[in-house]
Amino acid sequence: MLKILAISAALAISLAGPVAAQDDDAPEPRNTRGLPGHLHAIDDMLRGGLLNDPTDLNWEHYGLGRDLVVDESYPGGGAALRIAMGPATEVYAGGVNIPLLARVNRGEQLTIGFFARTIESSASNGNGRVSVRFQINEPPYAGYGDTVLEIGREWGFYEVTSEAERPIRRNGIVALQFGLQEQVVEIGQAIVVTGTRSVFD
Repeated sequence: MLKILAISAALAISLAGPVAAQDDDAPEPRNTRGLPGHLHAIDDMLRGGLLNDPTDLNWEHYGLGRDLVVDESYPGGGAALRIAMGPATEVYAGGVNIPLLARVNRGEQLTIGFFARTIESSASNGNGRVSVRFQINEPPYAGYGDTVLEIGREWGFYEVTSEAERPIRRNGIVALQFGLQEQVVEIGQAIVVTGTRSVFD
């Protein structure tokens, strides 16, 4: 069974750099309604409202191979999921679902940021391709923000932002889909927030 990645609140935000420092414009402590108590400290350090558990890599997956890699040198907590996708097919043929822990209202700005790098790729430039979308994880799987990111060979922090075109009352996820090409990609810590266009804005 995949282990849960435990990251302290301070470590989870450590790569925010100067943004994490306190200043006159720093937000007052507040927490996303419905967010579990053990995530309040992380929520307080972000300008947006936290919507997921950044300390957890135990995401639902389908159509691909998945292994947990633990390495202290990895950014954002020292662990990542190594995703192995077979030959290219439909984009949604293989993916992981990052659960949202609170409701989303129509018109809110949603943003996900995550660490990633490509290990192997069938693309001529050697890069991976990951499709990202915010959606309801039940038929007809309504969603928005569909964006394809090109993932380089070195670790990077990738972000996708979208205005919520409809509310998400339950079963909300951010879907990361890998079916566009044969590839091996590592996905590290992920943070989903509302109310800002960048996780560390």
